[in-house]
Amino acid sequence: MITFRELISLKTNIVDGKKVKYVRHKDSRSEYKDIIKDVDKLISYQKEQSNPVFSNCDYILSFVGQEGTKALFLGIFKVEGVEERNGKYHYDLKALNELSSFKDRVVIDWGDATRNWHQWFDKNEKFVVEILPEGYLGDFPGLLNIVLEFNELEKLVRNPNANLTWYHRLSSINAIYMILDEENGNQYIGSACGNLGLWQRWSEYVKTKHGNNKSLIELYRNNKDCYKNFTFSVLQTLPSNVGKGEIEKLENLYKKKFGTKSFGLNEN
Repeated sequence: MITFRELISLKTNIVDGKKVKYVRHKDSRSEYKDIIKDVDKLISYQKEQSNPVFSNCDYILSFVGQEGTKALFLGIFKVEGVEERNGKYHYDLKALNELSSFKDRVVIDWGDATRNWHQWFDKNEKFVVEILPEGYLGDFPGLLNIVLEFNELEKLVRNPNANLTWYHRLSSINAIYMILDEENGNQYIGSACGNLGLWQRWSEYVKTKHGNNKSLIELYRNNKDCYKNFTFSVLQTLPSNVGKGEIEKLENLYKKKFGTKSFGLNEN
């Protein structure tokens, strides 16, 4: 089994002779769960620390904690400086491109000491347990268990070869689906049928950011980032031979059940 140290040595010698720390981001606090979903927010979050944990570092190797003791590689950052303000340490961390091909792909075993979220690189061996395909989203959870944030859907649609199970399952069904605006709780009910089924319909949202739905187009005109708040889920799956008329009846039934014409994002 190869170590992470051995793996990165195949790409670069940037950390040789340097003071380097492993960092594993994982926390049960609800506000942290929101941060960890957004890479940009997470990178900003790690810049501010209550203690001078990076003050004697040249680089940090950041990971996102997963189930058990696993951790997914986020990136390598150069510590370019630190400023103490209001009892906090604010680090100038520069993201580097040297290990970009490992980002979101290399999974290591952090070991038993998961509470020690920052550890010295030269004193702790971390074994690589998996190297994921580029663009891999994760195991297919089952159609009715799908809840995808927009950035996850975008990753999925742009990398079908890395997510073949997702592609085959979503392209083989018709479905009634929901889009939830997590900023305000508004819902949109839609349906997918025809060639490539749900995969094709959801791909249109990735391409246009609004799926050519009237109310979502209006939202997008007023706020170009509105789609970032959307999550996509499946309410009901339907065989590919179900007619369009029957699908539209089911779609209207769900609109009534959820009240999305009166209080949500459906206009008809």
